[in-house]
Amino acid sequence: MVTHIASATLVGIGAHLVTVEAEVVSGMTNFTIVGLPDAKIQEARERIRSAIKQSGFQYPYNFRITVNLAPSDLRKEGTGFDVPIALAILSKPLGLPDLDDALVIGELALDGSVRPVRGVLAAARAGMRAGKRRMFVPAENAAEAALVENIEIYPIKNLKMLIDAIAKGARSDLKSFERGDKNNFTATKPEIDFADIAGNEFAKRALLIAAAGNFHCLLQGPPGVGKTMLARAVPGILAPLSSTESLEVTEIYSSAGVVGPEQLPITARPFRAPHHSASTSALIGSWNGRTLKPGEITLAHRGILFLDELPEFARNVLEQLRQPLEAHSLQLARAYATTPLPAHFMLIAAQNPCPCGFATHPTRTCSCTLQQKRIYAKKISGPLLDRIDLFCEVAATNLNALTATKKSAIKNSAAIREEVLAAQKFAMGRGEIALPEKTKIFATRAAEKLELSARGFTRLIRVSRTIADLASSASIESTHVAEALQYRTPQS
Repeated sequence: MVTHIASATLVGIGAHLVTVEAEVVSGMTNFTIVGLPDAKIQEARERIRSAIKQSGFQYPYNFRITVNLAPSDLRKEGTGFDVPIALAILSKPLGLPDLDDALVIGELALDGSVRPVRGVLAAARAGMRAGKRRMFVPAENAAEAALVENIEIYPIKNLKMLIDAIAKGARSDLKSFERGDKNNFTATKPEIDFADIAGNEFAKRALLIAAAGNFHCLLQGPPGVGKTMLARAVPGILAPLSSTESLEVTEIYSSAGVVGPEQLPITARPFRAPHHSASTSALIGSWNGRTLKPGEITLAHRGILFLDELPEFARNVLEQLRQPLEAHSLQLARAYATTPLPAHFMLIAAQNPCPCGFATHPTRTCSCTLQQKRIYAKKISGPLLDRIDLFCEVAATNLNALTATKKSAIKNSAAIREEVLAAQKFAMGRGEIALPEKTKIFATRAAEKLELSARGFTRLIRVSRTIADLASSASIESTHVAEALQYRTPQS
């Protein structure tokens, strides 16, 4: 007699349903797992054997146990098959009812307790799409799995609890996880408030526009003028994650295993700031054997990717940003698989104007030669720069002004966020904003004079449209284009 238990395995950042088939027949003691299991699954035999005995159940000695993970042509990985395999082995000897409507996932400890695993949210979504009505998950993963609607989540702490719940059915003491308010998302608490940053109103305005329109921005200025502070203050002016966006981000972080289950679900927009020594694999993702590890641009999905000291990144690494900046996704292809990864992020980059950093400083003298400046500028390609919407010079602030300006006199992040939300609300209600003929002629002539590409011209209009939204204007006026032109070309 063969027992069937539904489970799931990660494929990229998503999940694929797997049927755990177990046959327990009389014969020489043997325990075989087939169906392209990885080493972690093969090691499950020892964990399962101990967990069954420590939970008070009779392990089937003098029986031949064969476990198949179907479909057999799909590579399986992870420790989440421990619980469904143990359940499949015990099901017939204990006379447990069928679980056609349920999904089971979890890792077993030697004492029979159930440990959390990564990718539970992806598994729950796969189960929901397949019509499963129940899911048994480690207790630590319950809140994460409960983000998926239309499937009851049952948190289990140990193998005995699971067996008892299945055996007793409706009479069991195990209750489904009680969902909270999924839509109760608040704005990200800023690491740095804009009220902490005196001066640089031009840069603050640029970041306000970037936040309202989800634009990519490059901050340039001498060292120590506040570029990094400005970038780290941006999460505090972004709109809160919606429940759908939170689901997307949580699935990525759960599948990647970069945070513990106690940190899920993700309710704040991500802020990723990789070091400039980051490799191509670290930025876009990589395959470890057949296991996919998402890169920084995917971990920044629905949030911010901050690249400090932009020219110090390897040029071949930066070139990997071209497709994601345009398409908001990427295809990570290998000979055996091509996996789509989401990458809808806001890029904020910062750089010095020259190798020594003082080319634009009002008082300090630049020590760089013209050749050094040219080499420094060429570290970032023209096609990559063409994909950036806003270029902003961050000026050195007078030290007297820093100490003289009262914090209460500076607009804080909460006030700026209200402007962002108002602009986005206006944009949702206005439809396609009008571009009067007079404004079109002005924008075209300016673009020709600046030798903007078609992409650059399109981005100019998009930025102008957002500036109009911030002003609650039904049409794009020449003044909006004129302001957008200030941010269109890289500062010299």
